[in-house]
Amino acid sequence: MITPFEEMESNVRYYSRKWPAVWATSSGATIIDEDGNEYLDFFAGAGALSYGHNNPVLVDIAIEHLRSGKLLHSLDTFTVEKRHFFEAIKQHVLEPRSMDMVVQTVGPTGATAVEAALQLAQRITGNRAVVGFAGGYHGMSYRAASISASMAGRETSAHLKDFVALPYVQHVTDADLELLHTTLRSTIDGQAIGAIIIEPTQGEGGARPFDTLYLRAIREQCSELGIVVIADEVQAGVGRTGPFFSFEGSALDPDIICISKSISGLGLPMALNLVRRNLDTWNPGEFSGTFRGNNLAFATSAAMLDTYWSTLDLEKGTEVRSLTVRGVLDDIASTFGQGNFTVRGNGLLCGLDVHDTELAAGIAAAAFERRLIVETCGAGDTTVKLLPPIVIEEDELDEGLKRLGDAVAQACSIR
Repeated sequence: MITPFEEMESNVRYYSRKWPAVWATSSGATIIDEDGNEYLDFFAGAGALSYGHNNPVLVDIAIEHLRSGKLLHSLDTFTVEKRHFFEAIKQHVLEPRSMDMVVQTVGPTGATAVEAALQLAQRITGNRAVVGFAGGYHGMSYRAASISASMAGRETSAHLKDFVALPYVQHVTDADLELLHTTLRSTIDGQAIGAIIIEPTQGEGGARPFDTLYLRAIREQCSELGIVVIADEVQAGVGRTGPFFSFEGSALDPDIICISKSISGLGLPMALNLVRRNLDTWNPGEFSGTFRGNNLAFATSAAMLDTYWSTLDLEKGTEVRSLTVRGVLDDIASTFGQGNFTVRGNGLLCGLDVHDTELAAGIAAAAFERRLIVETCGAGDTTVKLLPPIVIEEDELDEGLKRLGDAVAQACSIR
C-alpha cells in the first residue's frame, strides 16, 4: 500500500530514504518510532539538537511562553524575550571573549545568515568576489550554494564566476601560505576579493578541523588587505566542539560569525550573525525578513545560554566525551581499517573516514539496523559522521559507540 509520504511528498526527500521509520516521540539522545522502537540519535537534527531532543529545561520555558499569551512573531520590534536574549548572549558569550559585536537577526536558516554576511561584506569592501574552501558547505540558497565547494557538480549547485575554493588545510605548509597570499591578492572574474568564508571545523566536508596556524594566517592576511573574514559556525558552533565557537584558540578573530542550528537550544528555527561593531554599516531595513523575530526561540535560547554557559561545566564535559569518542574510533580504525581508515573531528563533531563510499553507506545502514542514527559526509560520502547531543549521558554514548563498532564489523565482513 502506498503511504501518504510516498503519495504526497516531493521526490526531493532524503533522510527518510536512509532511515525509513515513522518517528513519534523523543527525549535527550533517544527517538522512538510509532511502533515503540528506541533509537540512539547520533545525528541530532544535523547538529540542530546539540542540547538534546525535548530538553526539559527548555521545554518548560517554551510551554510557559505559549500558555502565557506572549508574542510569537514580532519581526524586529522590541520584545521582552529579545531583550533577555541580547543580555544573555552578551553576558555568556561576548563579554567573556572580549568580543565587541552586535547581533543581526536574519531569519530562520543558516543559509540566510550566510547570504546576509556576504551582502554586508560586499557593502563594506565594495568587492563581490569570495574565497572559500574545498569541502565547505554554507547552505542551499542561491549564493550560499554557489560558495559551497562541497556541492560542486550537483545539479542543485549554482556556479558563479566570482568564487574560488582553496584546498582544505589540515597541517599548514609554506605552499599553503603562499597560495593563500597569492589568492587573496588576485581578482576573480575581474573582481577583487571582498570576503573569505570558512568553517573552522567543517561538518559536511568530513568533520575536518583546520590547522589553527592557518586560521591565524587568514586573519593576518585579511587584516592587511581589508578583506572581511566570515566564520560559518552554523553546525560546529554553540558548543559542538567544546568551546562556544569552533575557532576559539586559533586567532581567527572573525569579522562576522554566522550562527544557526542549535542556537535556539530546542531545534526551533533561528539564525543570526554576530557583526564586529565598527562594520555594522547596514541602513535600516536594508536586509530584512519576516521570520527574524521568533520570540519563542529567543526565550529558549536565552534559557540555554543561562543554563549551560554560565560555567565551564558543559565545555569540559564535551572535552571528556570527545576523548571517549576519539578513543573508540581509533580502536575501530586499528581493528578494521588495516591502516586505511582515518579518524577526524573536533569535540563532538567526529568522523570515521573509511575512504570508500559503499562501505560508509553500509556502516550507516548497519547502524540503523542496530537502532543507531548516523549519517555520511565528506567527499564521496566516505566519512561516517557522529553528532551526538553534547548533553548526552555517558552510558548512552558508550552504548551508541558499541553499536557503531558492531555496525563497522558487519559492514566490513560482507565487503
